[in-house]
Amino acid sequence: MKRDGSRKIPGTSDEWISHAKSDLRMASLASADRLVLGIQACFHAQQAAEKAIKAVLLSRSIRFPLTHDIEDLFEIAEYAGMALPKDVADAGRLTPYAVETRYPGYWHEITVKWADELIEKS
Repeated sequence: MKRDGSRKIPGTSDEWISHAKSDLRMASLASADRLVLGIQACFHAQQAAEKAIKAVLLSRSIRFPLTHDIEDLFEIAEYAGMALPKDVADAGRLTPYAVETRYPGYWHEITVKWADELIEKS
């Protein structure tokens, strides 16, 4: 598998939006369940935001690399002339939750309040 972002991105923008909505639902369900770690709710919030912006880019035939970095995706959108709504500007805070939080030992304790705030941003 190429990692340079030059390969064709699979799926349609509608499929990416469907996955984004599913991740957002998972984040909400996880946040409400006190047996689920807050970092796992944050992971799904990040995935929802990432997939949503990728769906928008795909819908406009804008190429993007296979990255989890939401701020990089925003820069690609802005470079292509897209004006992003101000209320999504903080979504870049979600980027670290894409990889680092999937395994123990990397992060401080994530509170339910913090997870809920991140889900709100997705």
